[in-house]
Amino acid sequence: MDLKRSQYDENNKNEGKSIRFFEGVIEENGWKYRRQEKDNDIDGEIETFSENGETTAKVIKVQLKATTLLELNKDLVVFDCPVKFLNFCDVCDIPIIIVVYGVEEKKAYWLWTQKYILQTLENNNPKWRENTSSVRIKIPITNEVLEHERFYSEIDRISIEGINEIQQWRKQDTSEYYYTILEEKDNSTLSKRRINAKIYIERSLASSKDAMIELIKKINEKVKSNNYNKGVLEGKKITLEPDYVWLYFYDDLIQIEHGLPFCRTEWLDKKKNNAPILLKEYDQLISDFNIRVKWEYNRPLQKYLITNSHSKNQYLEDVRGALNFAIEELELLPKYFSEKDKDIFYNHINEKRKEYTSNYLVLSDLLPPYECRTLQGELHNALCDLDNLAIAIENKQGNEYYLNSQYVSKFFSHLITLRSEIKKII
Repeated sequence: MDLKRSQYDENNKNEGKSIRFFEGVIEENGWKYRRQEKDNDIDGEIETFSENGETTAKVIKVQLKATTLLELNKDLVVFDCPVKFLNFCDVCDIPIIIVVYGVEEKKAYWLWTQKYILQTLENNNPKWRENTSSVRIKIPITNEVLEHERFYSEIDRISIEGINEIQQWRKQDTSEYYYTILEEKDNSTLSKRRINAKIYIERSLASSKDAMIELIKKINEKVKSNNYNKGVLEGKKITLEPDYVWLYFYDDLIQIEHGLPFCRTEWLDKKKNNAPILLKEYDQLISDFNIRVKWEYNRPLQKYLITNSHSKNQYLEDVRGALNFAIEELELLPKYFSEKDKDIFYNHINEKRKEYTSNYLVLSDLLPPYECRTLQGELHNALCDLDNLAIAIENKQGNEYYLNSQYVSKFFSHLITLRSEIKKII
């Protein structure tokens, strides 16, 4: 007999027993239990109904755990709960209960996880988030899942008041334990406020799409409220809210180094009828927040690095044309711009328009060796500014002062850095 296969079948049987038991208790009260088999951290949700059979539009999320070794300690059920699940509960604003089902006893016990985290774990085990596998939780045996008024009334109360109570208990936004904003940039044009940010996510949260959706909503609001302004050192004030927020999520330092996010999002202000720019195609829509989500799990990082990494010699050969082109343009355009007659400047840019874009795209699939990273970054920024300058002129955005302050004035700095980096690596 295949022991692994046998164990797998037994676990599934026990899970099925726990689902049928809990589902039966919930439906006995005229409520609905919806299974969510595709979710990582949530097995289902309870939707409560009034005595007249009308939906209250209130839900509680449920995680079911079946065990053949139900551990009782006096008046408590002791259970080693996966820390990954508790991390998810820690950032979720919707009430979540965990239900531990004893297969042999045919009994189940429940616990409101957010309340337990905020009122018990935070006091008795404040470093619980540092655990890598599990956290021991203790469920009162009085919290038995029964076809009884006490159980139903408590679940009903949580469905009604749970969200507000969670917000009141949280002394700070607990989601901030699980992410770090690495970079914020202001890529605004004359007509649109556009903000993007790179975010590092703690891996236990990054592996769960359910948890990520909760984090995405919170982080998007955080970046929106930050409303980073690139003119802050010049004393410029920004009163306009963002039109777009683009977020890039990473859970590995190599991903950050090479710009390979596992998730990207785009938020746009619906009130202004903004059209999507970066994510016209997406995997998921967080409709209440108008956030488009694109998961990038279909391109494994390790395989991508192996197949696309370049040696120093190969990288410099591949990038030579774009590098020489950029240096030539960075030297030439300020000279043309300084002339009284700007026709030479504009005509030259129109002639080179396609080359700016094609050279910029050359860099998109190049992964430089470690010592060439700064050169790659500066070359990327220089070609980006050249391409954006051409776009601004093509779309007639701004006057000559704007073109100079946003683009042309930066070219000398790009030149200095590029030449310095070339000397370092040659």
